[in-house]
Amino acid sequence: MKKTGLMLAALLASAAPAGAGFAQTTSSATPAPAASPAVADAAAQDFGRLSVDGGTAFEDIGLARQAIFDGDLETAGRLITDASTALERARVDNTAFQKAETDLQPAKTKAAQPAHTASASSTPVAWLPIDGELVLDEAIEPSPEKNAAVAAANRHLRAGNTARAGEVLKVSGIDADYIIAAVPLEQTRKDVSRAAKVLKGNPYKASEALRDAQNAVRYASVNVQAVPQQAPAAPQAK
Repeated sequence: MKKTGLMLAALLASAAPAGAGFAQTTSSATPAPAASPAVADAAAQDFGRLSVDGGTAFEDIGLARQAIFDGDLETAGRLITDASTALERARVDNTAFQKAETDLQPAKTKAAQPAHTASASSTPVAWLPIDGELVLDEAIEPSPEKNAAVAAANRHLRAGNTARAGEVLKVSGIDADYIIAAVPLEQTRKDVSRAAKVLKGNPYKASEALRDAQNAVRYASVNVQAVPQQAPAAPQAK
């Protein structure tokens, strides 16, 4: 996804016709009931917008691992330094949200996610949102038309046009999940710092530290319900 300060609140507002509900989803197998607009606002506030610097740092982490694999330690060192600098900026960009690891999803979709491991922490920490995309609600039977609508909405998100993305969902009448990828901010900083310290002496250990940062990605989702609720039937005349 193009690194953009995507405002989730704007997407929720633009996708919602009158009378539509929202539901924030978690890793629980039981879907959350439809919530009021106030709950939707709280969900948007909770996740906020994507961290541009966080996304940049994570891209640098992946590229640094590839450089180590290629034996280019000079490039790897520069990328690790860049990642560390970007993470320092991300600490103050007001995008991090507080969650426990056990409250987040270990995989992007519920169908693919494994059970939480015993090591998953229940202590809330700061999570940095580094990426986000719309996916078709898992309860909906996919079709070429629905998939095309979600793909079109994602193209508008990548261009930073949240209003147009929401309009596509509304016109298509499609429920979608906005999936956010996030990393634990302080732990990621420690992993990158550890990689920088051991890179010259033990590139393999440096790659392991960066791999730990990549493996720490967890997912959160907000359901964007664009289908209007049915109006109550008019009473029949006696």
